[in-house]
Amino acid sequence: MPMRIDKLPPRIHHAYWFQAFNAVSWQICLGTPLILFTRELGAPAVVLGLLAGLAPLTSVLQLFVAPYADRIGYRKLMLRGWTARVVTLVLLVGLPLASGMAPPPVLIAAAVGIMLVFTTLRGIAMCAWLPWITSIVPRSLRGFYLSRDRIFISLASVASLAVSGVFLMGHREMSAYSIVFGLGFLGGVISLFFLNRIPEPADTGAAIAPVVSHRAQWLPLLRDQGFRKLLVFSAMVQILVLSTGVFVTVFVREEVQLSDGVILWVAAAASLAGTVALALLRNRIDALGSRPFLGLVFLWWVAYYALWFLLAVSPARAPAVAVAMMLLAGFFGSIYDLALTRLLMNTVGDQPEATRYFALHSVIVSVLNGFAPMGWGLALDLARATQVSLAGISLGGYALLFAVQWLLLGLVLLTLVHVREASSISTRYLFSAALARAPQVAARYLDCMRSRARRRIAASVSSSQSDGQN
Repeated sequence: MPMRIDKLPPRIHHAYWFQAFNAVSWQICLGTPLILFTRELGAPAVVLGLLAGLAPLTSVLQLFVAPYADRIGYRKLMLRGWTARVVTLVLLVGLPLASGMAPPPVLIAAAVGIMLVFTTLRGIAMCAWLPWITSIVPRSLRGFYLSRDRIFISLASVASLAVSGVFLMGHREMSAYSIVFGLGFLGGVISLFFLNRIPEPADTGAAIAPVVSHRAQWLPLLRDQGFRKLLVFSAMVQILVLSTGVFVTVFVREEVQLSDGVILWVAAAASLAGTVALALLRNRIDALGSRPFLGLVFLWWVAYYALWFLLAVSPARAPAVAVAMMLLAGFFGSIYDLALTRLLMNTVGDQPEATRYFALHSVIVSVLNGFAPMGWGLALDLARATQVSLAGISLGGYALLFAVQWLLLGLVLLTLVHVREASSISTRYLFSAALARAPQVAARYLDCMRSRARRRIAASVSSSQSDGQN
């Protein structure tokens, strides 16, 4: 029976819950808590960049697995890979407890080794996820599905980071990190329960071509002009923008002097801000398209790196400004992720070679993103040892990093203008429509506030009269 295009498949809610508990696992064990833990052990910036780059680098394994994903079965491949992945987190849970028995360099090396195994297993299995979801979610509802999917992820991230912040706020013992990593392990175990209940496509051959040889043909995929332009754009964004988020965390910790607990709480609040963005776009992005929102996010990046640069050169670190920027980064980051993923799904998701398209996109972007944090980390270590003066302003390592990133946004813009979408409005029209509706929205808000004020006054008068009669 053909799938109705206006209805999500049964049991799709299991995918939402899988993503939520999976987010708890990776947000803790591969995110900010891991960076803070290794930094407390004394890891240099280049090691932090290596940890940030392990997941994208090991995603290259998709190229070897993707041609066989539909034969193996999406659920089987994901479930086996994710189960083995979760088991490795047991080692990470025990690592902070060994802080008194082993020197910091050994613990840092052990953390890198555990994460290497963790991300390798992820890289093997992850090629099945996006083709699986694309094949069971109708094209007309993919934006709606993705927004709800990201809301579950964001709320789970908020909860996990907030709880982590409670344990790490003012901590004196490394065992606090063991508790936090234990929560990540528990989230991974629960995610497996829901993963096993996500519906399997009735006929994967209808959406994904069967493997006819052991040698996959990857280069012909790059002849697809729409896919190639989107690939170049997303690769540029990963290298020049998203790969340096770890150093923003280190900057606010060391230069702005935010504590580990506060950083985690702000990260949780940023995920909540991302949830707000997803809720705003849920019923709009399928109608308006992804392209205008990518333009909106680019304008935010221009302001974002300019503000970080000003904060880095300012003698007053202004923690309130740093917190506000991190919150807005969560808001616009969710918009970018939703818009890009939806555009990719609609560009190649209905083609016979969809599994290979998704794998090739993920591998190329991820490998570049894997090397980029290490390169940025090495450059930052070198830049922090030097001082550059410009117009009487002393530029430290972080100021130079943010200045270079701001300048390189020009390359991102050059790739963005070539991205095309069949049915979407322009970013300019999006702004025009928003400005045109702003007075109406403001008027409705004022009317609502006046109505509430009238009701409160009426209730107060009625209460006064009743008291007078008594």
